[in-house]
Amino acid sequence: MLKWRRVCGGTKRGSSSVSQSGDPTGVGAVARLLQESAMAIPVYLLAWYKEIGMYDQELALILHLVYMKERENTIFPTYAELARRMTATEDEIAGMVQRLIGHGLLDLQHRLDEHTGTWQDSYDLSPLFMRLARLWLERHVEQLPRPWATADVASRLFRLFEEEFGRPLSAIEIEQLIQWIDQDAYPEWMIQEALREAVLSGTLSLRYIDRILLEWQKKNIRSPRDLHLHRQQFQQRRRPGREGGKAARKAEPGFGPGADSNQSKYEAFYKLYKRDTHDSTP
Repeated sequence: MLKWRRVCGGTKRGSSSVSQSGDPTGVGAVARLLQESAMAIPVYLLAWYKEIGMYDQELALILHLVYMKERENTIFPTYAELARRMTATEDEIAGMVQRLIGHGLLDLQHRLDEHTGTWQDSYDLSPLFMRLARLWLERHVEQLPRPWATADVASRLFRLFEEEFGRPLSAIEIEQLIQWIDQDAYPEWMIQEALREAVLSGTLSLRYIDRILLEWQKKNIRSPRDLHLHRQQFQQRRRPGREGGKAARKAEPGFGPGADSNQSKYEAFYKLYKRDTHDSTP
């Protein structure tokens, strides 16, 4: 982390150290105070802000938002408050905010404060740091000592999920995906198959996909062939009678009543799947 210097205190009256150091006005003492006080800024923000499409003034705006949130507990400063600290006008700041939002680097949150019972607006910087995190992954994934760290698996899954969801993933969703890959050690093909189940059922939710992965883990499914056999067995259980079939469909994720009507989307999913990765089915 890079340290950003700021004033956070004062000098004592009558301090003999000032006069002894040859600084009767106290300017040197204040200068040293400025150097010793700090606020943390991620170094990758300064190193890569140009690469992710930010301009210099927008970087300054982000730094002010970070400072005001961390040091002043101001989570939604007005354009006028920001203009008093910057060389930009209110209209220019409004334009910067809109551009950052449009480029997926900033977001606005409208949440209920549980303590006060009122709704509060705030600037959300998580899209910016998620963009930096994805850039870092793209550049370092091959260096990570894990079996999945080969050809930017994480980035490929991010892209696949975003195309299926039809929107950028949230910070929590990205964190969940990384957990599946890193902590849970689910292979890429299994995560993609779980997404396929969610597409078929019409339930595009990471919580639903997580339940599918946990269920497969309990059933000791470790390969595409295991999953193929599991699906065949499920289909056989469905055939004896309508009532049994309904019960099986209700219990098994991804085989809801609308599954047959989703075959065209199922085929479209696999076109996308095969475009981004080799078919792993034996």
